[in-house]
Amino acid sequence: MERREEERPSPERVCPPEGDGPTKEELSRRVSYLEDFREGVFQMLRDLDESERKLEEACLKLKETQNQLIQSAKMNALGELAADIAHEINQPLTVIKGLSHNLLRETAPETPRYEKIKLIADSARKMEAVIKHLKVFSRMDAEGLHPVDLNSVIREAFAMVAEGLKNHSIEVRMSLSPLPLVSGSANRLEQVIINLVNNAKDAMDGGGILEVATNTVEAGGRKFASIRLRDTGCGIPEEIIGRVFDPFFTTKEAGKGTGLGLSISYGIIKEHKGEIVVESAPGKGTTFLITIPAIKD
Repeated sequence: MERREEERPSPERVCPPEGDGPTKEELSRRVSYLEDFREGVFQMLRDLDESERKLEEACLKLKETQNQLIQSAKMNALGELAADIAHEINQPLTVIKGLSHNLLRETAPETPRYEKIKLIADSARKMEAVIKHLKVFSRMDAEGLHPVDLNSVIREAFAMVAEGLKNHSIEVRMSLSPLPLVSGSANRLEQVIINLVNNAKDAMDGGGILEVATNTVEAGGRKFASIRLRDTGCGIPEEIIGRVFDPFFTTKEAGKGTGLGLSISYGIIKEHKGEIVVESAPGKGTTFLITIPAIKD
């Protein structure tokens, strides 16, 4: 009798033993891992993009700082040149001034010649004032702390910038009250006023009003001399007003400012144990308030 071979299940019908394949939980963990890995890669790419952006910003700022340093070096060279020019002009100007005054004394006031000589003498005096300020800015004059009348400092500064303000259609309204004397350098304080006035002039490109007022204030049982300069210019945006005293910070176009004027002014006022603060609103103008302690009686 022919024996029949025992039937065996075909391979495709054999089911794997229970527990040999990944479970649903394991698959879920793997999927979660892959999603986390993918998110990590994406985050790394985003971080790289952000780092590249920050690097580009840093390179741009470095380039701007380099340009500002070059401009500052040019300003230093210009100061040295101004000192040389002031020295060269001062000698012949002294001769012109002396001779013109001698001629005035020898000439009758009612003659036409007297008026011409007087014009020469007045022009020499104006030139002498210009040379004086060139010496101040080139640091030729020795500086020291002396009793200073801030009202006199303001008048001297505005005499220097009056023509420029007039050419820009800027009206000056000055209200100077009697002030106590302060201890300081009149030349350096004059530089502060000129810096602030020049900033105000630039902010009022189409003309405007510049108000200058002085007053005496008391705080903590001590007197202070205060100066307030207010312009009707474009104002300073809120997001940058906290940086206006930073060195090299400027919103002016290239070649129109070094960003050092307000920084230098801040340092000078601090040297005088004083304070300088700024208030501004876009479109409504800017106010600088300076307070310097008075000399104790």
